[in-house]
Amino acid sequence: MRQRRTPMGWGKAAPLLADGARIMLLLFLSLAVTIFVIYEIMAVTHPYPLDYGEAPLVDQAMRLAAGQNIYRADVSTPPYTISNYPPGYVLSLALFVKLFGPNFWAGRLISLLSSLAAGSCLALIVYEFSREKLAAWAAALLFWAIPYVVHWSPLLRIDLLALALSLAALTVLVRRPEGRRSLVVGAALLTAAIYTRQSYALAAPLAAFVWLWTQGGWRRAFTLAALVAGASLLLFLGLNLATGGGFYFNVVTANVNAFDMGRLGWNLSRIRDALPLLLLIGAASLFLTPGRTRSWSLAVPYLVGAFLSTLTIGKVGSNVNYFLELCAALSLAAGLAIAWSREHPWARSVLLVLLALQTGLLMQTTFDEYVGPLRERRQSLKLLRDLEWKVAHAAGPVLADEYMGILTLQGWPLYIQPFEMTQLSDAGLWDQTPFVESIRQGEFPLILIHYFPEYDVYKERWTPEMLSAISRAYSLDSSLADTRVYRPRLSSGGQLPVEKDACAGAPWRLPTGARLGVRWDGSTLDFLGRGNAGEIPVYAVADGRLTRLPEWVGAVAILHDDPLRPGQQVWSYYTDMVGPDGTTSYIAADFPPGSMDVPVPAGTLLGYQGTWSGIPAQPTWLHLRFAVVGAEEGGAFPDAPLPETWEPAAYLALALKEEGTYTELQPLRCAEPAP
Repeated sequence: MRQRRTPMGWGKAAPLLADGARIMLLLFLSLAVTIFVIYEIMAVTHPYPLDYGEAPLVDQAMRLAAGQNIYRADVSTPPYTISNYPPGYVLSLALFVKLFGPNFWAGRLISLLSSLAAGSCLALIVYEFSREKLAAWAAALLFWAIPYVVHWSPLLRIDLLALALSLAALTVLVRRPEGRRSLVVGAALLTAAIYTRQSYALAAPLAAFVWLWTQGGWRRAFTLAALVAGASLLLFLGLNLATGGGFYFNVVTANVNAFDMGRLGWNLSRIRDALPLLLLIGAASLFLTPGRTRSWSLAVPYLVGAFLSTLTIGKVGSNVNYFLELCAALSLAAGLAIAWSREHPWARSVLLVLLALQTGLLMQTTFDEYVGPLRERRQSLKLLRDLEWKVAHAAGPVLADEYMGILTLQGWPLYIQPFEMTQLSDAGLWDQTPFVESIRQGEFPLILIHYFPEYDVYKERWTPEMLSAISRAYSLDSSLADTRVYRPRLSSGGQLPVEKDACAGAPWRLPTGARLGVRWDGSTLDFLGRGNAGEIPVYAVADGRLTRLPEWVGAVAILHDDPLRPGQQVWSYYTDMVGPDGTTSYIAADFPPGSMDVPVPAGTLLGYQGTWSGIPAQPTWLHLRFAVVGAEEGGAFPDAPLPETWEPAAYLALALKEEGTYTELQPLRCAEPAP
């Protein structure tokens, strides 16, 4: 009988596959950490604000360094500022401000070092449970690879310091669960974390309490709870007494941001799409029984507490900093899962490969969401220097939102934190009337409002009353780095009055209003109105014959005798008169699709400005896109993707800057009439 040859057993192949998977994971993690390092260097060295929340902290550090109270109980008079957080981070920043003056690099360095410390603590915790270097390193490297950690680590914000302190407390308690000194040190670190960011009173204290109960009994757990609660209460009473109730008002009462379920759902979908495997590992760890693994009583309570804290991201004004504790908890769970898989070679191979793929997705999300915006900020250095020059030469207090950090760089205290005060006004806790009246009186030489292209964040930062007062009392001076600079109308020089139909001596009238200015890119001129889509009228600039091709949803063109080139013809072209869906047309009913050679006199209503951006469901600013197009032989409209266009300034008698990009908004100004 012929004997069958036995193939190599699956058991022998499993360790080889596990080694290959381990190498694959480490390569992906190494690349992710390289991206982390490059991003951190680019961000920390950027001399201007990277986030709205940086400037208020610098302002508070300036005031602390000067011996001033940062927790005012009465905000009925300027400065209209709020200190929403306990003083831990600001105290550490104040020392650098005292030594080096107002800056951003010091606070960013504190955050970066805190991020490194937090990842190191995760590694130490995993190693204490597993004694496996791969699992420990993977926990730390995964944490640094998560895009929200990459983005937030170099910002001058409080969160990473609070996270590092809380994880340091857990590290001490895990490594020395029976020691009396570790109990005191752990309680001190947890209290310090709470007094850096108050929301850190949940996840880490809960995990420490459950861990100590399972390892040292209920007495040690309650001793820790008593130490943390007692120290926190004493600090609260002391700070509140020293500030005349201002600490409670700023940290508790003033945190009144409205909660939005839609915002919560959107943010949770973001983390679901970016961290699917880490979330799956975290969910799986919940079903392990406490007796199966010693780490359960620390990792699972921490994960649950971190998830509950994450749910507060539904508040208006929230950002990815609300994800950081959850990111740490998921990284911890992943490291512990790798340690568990050591006894299951096949499961280990699959897990490591999946974590490598998860790391690739993390890197892709970092590039998609954060690398581009950071690069754009760094490329705007010249524009930001110009903006800083305008601020530095302003005579009086300047109002700003996204770039109010430029004020602190000058050593100027903030006059207002618009987002915080808007939330207080909406909650009925602040009377904005005196401030709005100051705007109406033109008391501020400059007002800087940042306009994000994809979302109307400015509407969360300024009340409708403030925006209305700015619209009436101020005129657009310039637009730099997506920030519109407004000056009081009395000092705006040649600003074109909104109600004016044409510039003096112009061959053509203006096609529409442009309260927010114009954008000229060398071929088309955008007129940006203020109002709602379908409300700002668009008119024919001169007598002519109108055409609307059947496929034109939001465009018409009018053929004219060229007033600048006698004997020739030229088209005025009006487009983007369409809603955000790309199908709702705002063209007047008199000109249906297919209209050809329709005579129209100057001033004929053609339609209304729209918000079409070229991408359905993503509206852009209300505008009309206008062009002067050269006519083909016989007066036909050019049948070409890039027809020849003429600069409209000469036809409309406008003073336009040279061609630029769409981010370079400029005020609508009439050219000086020829002598």
